[in-house]
Amino acid sequence: MATSPFQRRMDKIAYVFGTTILVAYSYLIGKFPHTAIYTYSTMLMVLLLCHRYYSYWTNGYFYYLYDFCYVANFFMIYLLNFAPKNQSLLITCFVFSNGPLAAAIAAFRNSLVYHRVDMLTSLAIHAIPMTLMTHIRWVTVPEQSNLPLED
Repeated sequence: MATSPFQRRMDKIAYVFGTTILVAYSYLIGKFPHTAIYTYSTMLMVLLLCHRYYSYWTNGYFYYLYDFCYVANFFMIYLLNFAPKNQSLLITCFVFSNGPLAAAIAAFRNSLVYHRVDMLTSLAIHAIPMTLMTHIRWVTVPEQSNLPLED
């Protein structure tokens, strides 16, 4: 089946978008591990989740939006922006993202398909919380334990 010129153009845009997401995330987690990565992840997840909600709602797939992975992502966004020192929420987010979300990557066969925004969103919803919570647990928390106490 031949694809339309519009679809080919959208595939090219999605390819550039997916590559940019991957390169920027890798760069920021290495260069700015305690500052910019949290802002970037929050903006990226909000953008992808809004796109997912709009596209699923308009296509009639709104029952898929009651999935556990969206709840875990909202917890992670809340932790990063509003309660960064809440230890019980940190533990909860770590368990959610390295348990069910990590298992869902294999179970749902999420793959990095650059030219499909839907597949990029599915992979990001499951993989970004996992990598970010692992980063916070094994890099940020040990480095913050060496800081002096606040007055």
